[in-house]
Amino acid sequence: MDTDDWSARLRQDTTRRLEAVSRMQDELAQVHGEAAAAGGLVRVRVGPTGLPTELHLAPDAMRLSADQLARHVVAAITEAAASAGERVREVVGELVPGVDLEALLSGPVVAADREAVDEELDRWRSAGP
Repeated sequence: MDTDDWSARLRQDTTRRLEAVSRMQDELAQVHGEAAAAGGLVRVRVGPTGLPTELHLAPDAMRLSADQLARHVVAAITEAAASAGERVREVVGELVPGVDLEALLSGPVVAADREAVDEELDRWRSAGP
């Protein structure tokens, strides 16, 4: 194999991988989990890290004791986080099987990381074959 062929294949492989990372980042940004507890009196939505982004309490939820309400809120968050975590594992597993997800779940994909991947991908695409 000559150097030009090897270089072209390397460029194509790198571009494909960067495109896959970019798609993964886009998908991870959309991951969420939702759950309800107390017969729907408590509804919660969490982001990809399992942190709540929305909490809705129906007016009748205020009839519960503080301890009951707290248990239902925690139960809903736990269920929603498990759902989001499973989706994160699916998305990441398509690209990086066996990855240590705990490190990835410690925070969302930050804008700077996404921009760095996009910039590198643009450089590879513009360099051509």
